[in-house]
Amino acid sequence: MRALLVLLEIVAVSAPLTWVWIQWGRDAYGELFLALSLPIYGLLGLTDLIPVGARDRFINYLPFLILMIVTPRLSLRRRVLGTLVGFLVIFCSHLVFVYAATQADAAGGARTPAGFMRIVPANTLSDALPFALWVLIAREFVWEKVSTVLGTAPPAAVEPDEAG
Repeated sequence: MRALLVLLEIVAVSAPLTWVWIQWGRDAYGELFLALSLPIYGLLGLTDLIPVGARDRFINYLPFLILMIVTPRLSLRRRVLGTLVGFLVIFCSHLVFVYAATQADAAGGARTPAGFMRIVPANTLSDALPFALWVLIAREFVWEKVSTVLGTAPPAAVEPDEAG
């Protein structure tokens, strides 16, 4: 019964956030990304790089945000700071991803071996990043769940937020 309640909570959070992203967020973030990334790429000397065509990959904010919302026992401070820092890291990863996508296109696209070797690792890292960030931020919760499944005792630790 507990698993069903957790699943319902995840769906209750995921469905509206996904709808908002598809209806409004994807385009708004695409415009924001373009406005912020062009000056950043310029500072890095990548003045010819025009970020296009990658906005569908930017949905990786959603699984991260959903995990941060539904994870129990995270302090408010860790939840808020973790989400903000996570969003910044994800944004920076989007900068790298767009650069990798343009390099793959310059190498002949994902259908050529050279292009494929550039874009597949970028896609994989982009897709895994929200979960890796969540594991770092919610490490005590994740360790507790992993320990329960494996039948091992979690190490005694005091969360930094509680230690002062």
